This record gives sequence, C-alpha cells and structure tokens, in this order.
Amino acid sequence: MEEKITCPLVDDLISPVDCMENQALREESIPEKFKKKENWKEVCKNCKYQEY
Repeated sequence: MEEKITCPLVDDLISPVDCMENQALREESIPEKFKKKENWKEVCKNCKYQEY
C-alpha cells in the first residue's frame, strides 16, 4: 500500500510524489485542485513536507 501524506492545500491525503511534483512544477502546471486556497503558495512553502 502506498504511503500518503496530508496536504494542507486540499486537506486530504495525497501521494508524496504528487507533493514533490507540485513543488517542482511551474505554477501553471500545478493541478487546479491544489490552488483553491487564497494563499496556496504560502501554505505550500510553509508545509512540514516541503523538505520531504
């Protein structure tokens, strides 16, 4: 079973690979579901998984 982490951008479990990809992608390539919160960039930057 694949490990999951809780992403504060979607308040749900996601794959660590999705997390790492979102950190590496250009903003326009990040799926919309991760950009719904007003301050999503700051939430992502301050996430405990940023150095995952």
